[in-house]
Amino acid sequence: FWKQERIYIIIMKVSVEADNKDKHEFDVNFLLYAKEKLYSAADDGKIKVWTPDLKLLGEVQAHPCSVFSLAASEDTLYSSSNDGTVKAWSLDDLKEKKTLLNEPNFEFWRVAWNNGYLYVGDDQGNIRVYNNEEYYGIMNIAEPVKDMAVDGHILFTANLDIIVTDVKLQGKNLQSINRINICGKAPITLAGNTLCFTNREGRDIIVHEKDDDKKWKELAQLKGAHELIINTLAGGFRDGKVHLFSGGWDKNVKAWIIQNNKIENKGSCDVGFTVNALVLGDDGIVYAAGENGNMVQIDAK
Repeated sequence: FWKQERIYIIIMKVSVEADNKDKHEFDVNFLLYAKEKLYSAADDGKIKVWTPDLKLLGEVQAHPCSVFSLAASEDTLYSSSNDGTVKAWSLDDLKEKKTLLNEPNFEFWRVAWNNGYLYVGDDQGNIRVYNNEEYYGIMNIAEPVKDMAVDGHILFTANLDIIVTDVKLQGKNLQSINRINICGKAPITLAGNTLCFTNREGRDIIVHEKDDDKKWKELAQLKGAHELIINTLAGGFRDGKVHLFSGGWDKNVKAWIIQNNKIENKGSCDVGFTVNALVLGDDGIVYAAGENGNMVQIDAK
């Protein structure tokens, strides 16, 4: 990052592209960065693992069809698919550990891991919860789980609404309380003390407080953040600022700073393909992936 007086600019450029021979055959749906490795999941049913500079380390034919989502604990990678399964893999070498779920009548669109609990969201609005890979309970939020994020005992899900659920993780039985529904849609991401998502049309960015005491109130909204639909958001907190990155059908990855109840554009990078997935790496690196297996490393400093 370059800082001069009150000016804050993020210089964005593609620094590395995945080699054509190593890429996924079809669209990439999800990226995960864990323990200095990048994991990708795609419509070819494969999970691939990469070095931070996009050198292929290994791959596995995880599912016979699309892999929609990945999540990681300290030593295990979880994958979900439209084949009705959720599987567990060794985070180190992608060796299969077990099939956690096998329900052919469901498509499992999202998995998320937090503090020993695995959350599995499906196309019928169910969220199954596992405690250390043991089934703990199920709840239904009445709409498909297109995207999901977890912060402690608060679960955020999204499809055509942002649903905030308080999940009770004590006792033998799972209990949950719906706290609020917010007008918006997937994708969502948690960035610093904020909850970020898009409007129903998918081109505006909306930011709310990520705080129960503050009733998740709206902080900012930016109309026309992208010319076309936003497919993915990724955010974090660094240098005392909330950073947000967005990407979608217009083939641009954009950088934003959220401060003083405003969403400020700080940079943009044309990657040349429709962006389906973003994830933050180390030291100002952003990874983008999507159409036809394309994957790039972006310097955002």
